[in-house]
Amino acid sequence: MKRRLLSLAVIIPALAILSYLVGDKLILFGRMSQLYAAKPDQQLAMPVAGVSKKRVSDSWHAPRSGGERQHEGQDIFASRGTPVLSATDGYVVRVGENRLGGKTVSVMGAGGRMYYYAHLDAYAPNLAFGEYVTPETVLGYVGTTGNAAGTSPHLHFGVYSSSGAINPLPMLSDRMEPSLAGKAANARLGKKRN
Repeated sequence: MKRRLLSLAVIIPALAILSYLVGDKLILFGRMSQLYAAKPDQQLAMPVAGVSKKRVSDSWHAPRSGGERQHEGQDIFASRGTPVLSATDGYVVRVGENRLGGKTVSVMGAGGRMYYYAHLDAYAPNLAFGEYVTPETVLGYVGTTGNAAGTSPHLHFGVYSSSGAINPLPMLSDRMEPSLAGKAANARLGKKRN
């Protein structure tokens, strides 16, 4: 009987911990499934703070690696350390490094689209897999990591669907200035600013 109670004393806490860990992952999977089923965004917020769309030179399908491949995204130039924000609502599905992109973050948005942020100088503190992000969320900071070493600091911003890369430039829109965004938020809440 004592042996049986000892076994239960070990098994029950282990099952509680396991259900807690699995439960979080199931909740995340459910939320990501709902987002995947939603209609993809047609408009995206500029992912680099303080940069307007008219300052972005179209680099879509420009030759790379001596013409061996085409550029599948847009390079958005800014000073090193400029905040990189999520272009859309979504979930962080990867924070890590690779040879071409250096320090990168990938976010899954509506319709299962993947948003790829590369050449980051640093990640935002505590950014992790599964985190829900909005266009106000800082993901990292403009840099020159990966194959961007030796170039001017910039963000490589890519958008990918199940059928391949999509040119993000036509979807980008300028961010509202903070004072205008605050006024708009207060207007929605019925508050007046003095």
